[in-house]
Amino acid sequence: MAETLYLYLHEAARAAVSAGAPRMATRVKEAVEAAGWEVVLLPEAAREVATAIPGHHMVFNRPVIGPRCLTLRKCCFDPFWRIEATNDRWDWQIAGTPFTGAAVTRARARQFQGFWRSRLFADIEIAREGFVFVPLQGKLTEHRSFQSMSPLAMLEAVLTRWPGVPVRATLHPGETYAPEELAALVMLEDRFPMLRLSDEPSMQLLARCNLVVTQNSTLAAKGFFADKPAMLFARIDFQHVAASVPRDGLEAAFAQVESGENRDYPAFLHWYFKENALVFWAGDVQDAIRKRLREHGWPI
Repeated sequence: MAETLYLYLHEAARAAVSAGAPRMATRVKEAVEAAGWEVVLLPEAAREVATAIPGHHMVFNRPVIGPRCLTLRKCCFDPFWRIEATNDRWDWQIAGTPFTGAAVTRARARQFQGFWRSRLFADIEIAREGFVFVPLQGKLTEHRSFQSMSPLAMLEAVLTRWPGVPVRATLHPGETYAPEELAALVMLEDRFPMLRLSDEPSMQLLARCNLVVTQNSTLAAKGFFADKPAMLFARIDFQHVAASVPRDGLEAAFAQVESGENRDYPAFLHWYFKENALVFWAGDVQDAIRKRLREHGWPI
């Protein structure tokens, strides 16, 4: 009897995958069907009953439900993806895998970095203008379990440590902020004249900053393509070449940034993206998908 994969997608994605549109979920469907599996496309809301249905299940960037459920989630940006047993990126397998270098020459790693730098920062000049870029995420006043402190406490720690350094912060365009959160941010601006809340495009600020400080925004990972160092205040899967407060403590993370220690960003980027992610347009992506499912114990 054939195995069944139940794939939970929103309406537009279901229509696209059903029509064979070039999406990563389509590649997953093709990969398992080529192995003799049946694929059933279901509405996202139906995932709540996933554990009651025999078979295997996959959600799209949503918490997994049950032991036979995996999540398909973008790995920072297209065309890179991961299939994981949790939607919490800080608990992904690669987060705890030591980075020991890339499986290619330094020249190849630099070529990979340059290829994506030219696309991520197209028509944007990369410079260092002396400011710290702080891309804020959600829940500014809350200290969540994967964070070392709240986002506003993070900002205050940076401003206190480097009182003479300009800091430019941005709000996340996909977040809705409560009035009390915004009021607390304004109060912080009043206390620290070097802090400025900016509405400039994030990629422009990333291209011109000296340092990225964030909880775990993927902008920090994108900054590695421009050789921008990062200091992280929350757990995440790309922490290997960043100063990390959860991993090393606040003082050690500050000291690492201040030391100016050079990190091998090209090798890390090749290892993280090219060697350890599913690449949508790769010719062997179906084989890679099936291999990843087997690593999760699926009989494929």
